[in-house]
Amino acid sequence: MTVNPGDPTDDVDERPQRRREYSGANSTLGVAVLIILVVGLAIWWFQFREADGSASSDGYGVVALSDGLNPTDRPPSAEAGRAAPDFVLAAVVGGEERLSDYRGKWVLINFWASWCGPCRQETPDLQRLQDRRLERLVVLGVNQQEPLETAAEFVDEYDLTYPLALDSSGEVSAAYRIRRSLPVSILVDPTGLIREIHIGRFKEEDLFALETEYLD
Repeated sequence: MTVNPGDPTDDVDERPQRRREYSGANSTLGVAVLIILVVGLAIWWFQFREADGSASSDGYGVVALSDGLNPTDRPPSAEAGRAAPDFVLAAVVGGEERLSDYRGKWVLINFWASWCGPCRQETPDLQRLQDRRLERLVVLGVNQQEPLETAAEFVDEYDLTYPLALDSSGEVSAAYRIRRSLPVSILVDPTGLIREIHIGRFKEEDLFALETEYLD
């Protein structure tokens, strides 16, 4: 084809255009991969991360579990058969609650909130369980991000004697993969292993079955 001087087609090169289109596809793919990585990192950090020994700035939260207290060769994790992540939280009645301080006893960690109807329904049964099994079992209530005053009113309302702690930052709940569906209870054996994860309200017959299987 003869190209006349000044003809607009003189400067046209289709190949660079094709290369630009291909580069654009790569750019789009790169952005998509970056988004996936960011979302995955967020999920790992907020919901599924295993206990790494770090506590929040106020000293409360998940803490390192020493090798001598870990009966497995794997890091603590909120799964049956794994060592329960250790934590330190402020107690509702003052002082602190540390999970590993109860080593040698069965511990039923109960994640709850005062706005949760099923939590309120199971609370008297949990108190009766504690009364029956005081020598072998500790019910350890973990309040999910409510003010101290609210949790203290709950203690008075139900005349509770088992220990309750405040997960003000939500860090411990995240480590145990607790979301807004409450209550959730985690049964930890005397060696620190998680044996059962119970989602939803414990009825009295459920607690008797738990006693029969693990405490008799």
